[in-house]
Amino acid sequence: MQFEMKMPDLATTDSAIRIGRWMVAPGEAVKRGQPLLEVETDKAAMEVESVATGVLVEIRAQVDDEVSVGDVIAIFDVADAKPGAAATSPPPSERSASPTPPSASPPAAASRPAAGGGGMFARNRAAAPSPSSSDAIPLTLAQRTAAKRLAESKQTIPHFYVQTSVNAAAMAARRKAAEPAKIAWDAFFVRAVARAMKQFDRFTCRLEGDRLAPLAADAIGVAIDHEGELYVVPVSEPASKTVEQISAEIRRNVERLKAGDPEVRKNRPARMTVTNLGVCNVDTFIPIINPPEPAILGIGKVRPTAVPRDDGEIAVEPRCMLTLSVDHRVASGRYAADFLDAIVRDLETQTE
Repeated sequence: MQFEMKMPDLATTDSAIRIGRWMVAPGEAVKRGQPLLEVETDKAAMEVESVATGVLVEIRAQVDDEVSVGDVIAIFDVADAKPGAAATSPPPSERSASPTPPSASPPAAASRPAAGGGGMFARNRAAAPSPSSSDAIPLTLAQRTAAKRLAESKQTIPHFYVQTSVNAAAMAARRKAAEPAKIAWDAFFVRAVARAMKQFDRFTCRLEGDRLAPLAADAIGVAIDHEGELYVVPVSEPASKTVEQISAEIRRNVERLKAGDPEVRKNRPARMTVTNLGVCNVDTFIPIINPPEPAILGIGKVRPTAVPRDDGEIAVEPRCMLTLSVDHRVASGRYAADFLDAIVRDLETQTE
């Protein structure tokens, strides 16, 4: 008996669902619950499991097709299919999902990987036709949505920016003392931001209508660019952790991300994101706020810098530039400046 499998409700979006790749070919036997295909939505990259046991006879939705919930995507030969079963989507507990946040670090442009360059849908990208003579580069559904969201952020959120530099000597000394283990630079900024929020609680809120509503998640996000796709890896309750613990958590999640772990790709909220382009040899940049967060911190490269002292002497210090982009509806310029100063003071002391 033939069974029509329909696209289930993935419970992540109302937008179209793009077929990423099929993991089973026609003629192959499959079992109920076996990963069948990968899809992309505007908010997620996901695996869809088979809801039947049998033989895949026909694929109705091809790679790069966009489908809606309820569309027939495959035909199976099954021995135990029951009339009406084709209209049934699997319960949420049987769906395999690995959401991918499209709204990671705004400053770094999302570039499409070269053919064969890796990533969840690398095989599809490698097989995709080459760009037209106009050299147009097609974006994935997630990238298109990220572009739309960030454009809306820039157009609808009144951004303002405060900049300063921080003496990185204390952080560098802490990293050296921890050798051979290496503390990720981002760990210092994650903890400093979380600690500063204890004094400046407006940065734990989002604007809702004519009021400020608390953001539930006690987490700071770290922007990660992996294979041309942007992710935010959250660190939970960082104010109560040491930089060593935060660093280990960041590195662990990055390794899971590189290994394709679906759990770490889930979109989890954060109160604020830190984004670091120092590794790219960038001195300073101005990031775009990632809604619904009220601010984002951009971190530049640590460089030896000549600094004049009060006694007229010139000292050379390892310093880096910080840029805080702020939603002016949430915080005033003075409030944001004091918040950034609290972050700097925490970074420059490193007493624990």
